[in-house]
Amino acid sequence: MKKKIVSFLVIQLFIFIIMFITYGSLTLTSYINISFYVGGSITFIGLMTYVVSGGFFDIFVTSTRRVFTPKHMKKTANEMRLPSEVFSFPVKPIVILGLSCLVSMAIALVVYYA
Repeated sequence: MKKKIVSFLVIQLFIFIIMFITYGSLTLTSYINISFYVGGSITFIGLMTYVVSGGFFDIFVTSTRRVFTPKHMKKTANEMRLPSEVFSFPVKPIVILGLSCLVSMAIALVVYYA
């Protein structure tokens, strides 16, 4: 739990640094904009990693290797790892971190429109 809070605070610090560099000031609108980009990017990366690690692209990669690999390299191509074997780390914390950034953006939107 402590590690998740620390990573959330690091991302928030990263958002504030990007806000200051991009806009030159710290406003609620700039926080909403930057946190949307950062939170959306982290969530997208987490979900794409989940899709790849689930084995969705394994059949495509295997068939592509069979078709486009020269005959003298077939054995080497068959020994190569599949994409689902490369991504062996848990993706749930990445998705949760991205969604928590998006939730903080939603809270800022509620404050902005209230």
